[in-house]
Amino acid sequence: MTTFESSMIDDRDQSSRTQRNLKLVVQTGLLLAKHLDLPTLVQAATDAGLQLCEAQFGAFFYNVIDAAGESYQLYTLSGVDREKFAQFPMPRNTEVFAPTFEGSGIVRSGDITKDPRYGHHPPHHGMPDGHLPVRSYLAVSVKGQTGEVLGGLFYGHEKTDVFDQDAEDFVATIAAQAGIAMENLRLREQLTRKFEESEKAEQYQRESAKRLSEVAAIVESSDDAILSKDLTGHILSWNQAASRIFGYSREEMIGQSILLLIPKELHHEEKTILAKIRAGERIDHYETVRLTKSGERLDVSLSISPIRDDSGTIVGASKILRDISGKKRTEASLLQAEKIAAAGRMAATIAHEVNNPLEAVMNLIYLAKSNAKDSDEVRTFLTAAESEVARVSHIARQTLGFYRENDSPIGASLSELASHAIRVYGPKCKDAGIDLEVNLNSTRQVVLRKGEIMQVISNLIANAIYAMPGGGTLSISIEDRDTSNGSGVVLTVKDSGVGIPSEQLPKIFEAFFTTRGTIGTGIGLFVAKQFVEGHGGKIYVESSTDPASHGTKMSIFLPLENPHPGVQEFDSSFD
Repeated sequence: MTTFESSMIDDRDQSSRTQRNLKLVVQTGLLLAKHLDLPTLVQAATDAGLQLCEAQFGAFFYNVIDAAGESYQLYTLSGVDREKFAQFPMPRNTEVFAPTFEGSGIVRSGDITKDPRYGHHPPHHGMPDGHLPVRSYLAVSVKGQTGEVLGGLFYGHEKTDVFDQDAEDFVATIAAQAGIAMENLRLREQLTRKFEESEKAEQYQRESAKRLSEVAAIVESSDDAILSKDLTGHILSWNQAASRIFGYSREEMIGQSILLLIPKELHHEEKTILAKIRAGERIDHYETVRLTKSGERLDVSLSISPIRDDSGTIVGASKILRDISGKKRTEASLLQAEKIAAAGRMAATIAHEVNNPLEAVMNLIYLAKSNAKDSDEVRTFLTAAESEVARVSHIARQTLGFYRENDSPIGASLSELASHAIRVYGPKCKDAGIDLEVNLNSTRQVVLRKGEIMQVISNLIANAIYAMPGGGTLSISIEDRDTSNGSGVVLTVKDSGVGIPSEQLPKIFEAFFTTRGTIGTGIGLFVAKQFVEGHGGKIYVESSTDPASHGTKMSIFLPLENPHPGVQEFDSSFD
């Protein structure tokens, strides 16, 4: 074969290879445009590049750079199993790799081991032991349309001078196609995510609108007044029940101050409520009084919750108001019926109690008349009759304690009330041989009905004196008390008397129950408990009949907060 013929054959082979490569480039471009997932797309580009440049193996490294700027993620391999690279670290930001990942140019070397950029970095100073032999080296950046480097296609061969200019051009074309396809895929994914997020947002808005519509329907159909207000106390919403209960229309109330509904003497409540709302606290079933448009006073129960914006900041309050006037009237009727029934029982008890001494008086008067000539006998009979009449008087006085005063509550010092009671009962204690221990350590003002609490204190002291017929020690103390449920004052009356049997303790606050035989009416502690609880307080008892530590301790706790309207200042002088 002549040299010319050989040359013609080489030209035909070269032309055929070029045509085949061009066809492969076109097919690869179409293939890359169709792939919708990144792994398949990158693998197709890597395989095409391997075939076009006739390398032994190729790889695509994704451009993921760590904080040190030196980490690249191996994404695909072609022409070799992944296990061949599994034991080796990822490429670092060396002079050989930097141009590709920085996008500064194509690197093509006939023998990379002799390239002046090769082998300058420890610990390997080149390829690590066991690495596939690479002499011919070709690396092309894969860029998006914005110029962002997405990664790099890398090819190698154990022989030298394998990659020529055509190979470089074909791989560069594949890299360009891959970059466009990857960027389009990323844009498609971004659009898909945005569409899905938009769908979710629309779905959330639809569901929120549905929930709001349902809540609005519930609010409007509620029998309770439901409204909202800002932190200045101005009304923002007003439902139909609120209009029905108060007589104001929605148009009349939106923007108005909530104080329009609150009696003037209770305006201080709103300051307390707003302070609790600003602190993030709820208020549940708070009973108070509110005003209608006509001026009628309603007994209501309030439940109030903070309203927060999207950032969690408290911006207002929602309020549910229930008209409990009917309930209060029913309770008052029941209480009145109970009072009437109690009065009937008391009347029967009093009739029985009074009948005995009256019969004795009648008998004694008869005896006195029958022995009128004997003045000493008459005097003895009349003295006994006087004693029986005193018993009747005592029963009458005890009975009067059943009725409750109607005066408005006032601010008063419990210590001053106790001091007055001690001055009254002091002489009686002295005559009975009872030592008084007094510790009045509170100066707090408590909102109370003076007559009622004075009766409670007197009753406790009188019971203690009665419990020590042979003398003893009576301790009376008052101290401030602060608890998680609020602040107040505690009065304690403690005696060293005989004590109350444990089986009787649960009954001592029942009406008409007494441990004093025919002397007591069983009204005192019953009334005392009603009075204390009517002030929002509590009454406690501890007692022991143990010979070594006998005695009874009665304690009452009165809160500082006034549960009654109409508070006024109290003159410290007791009259």
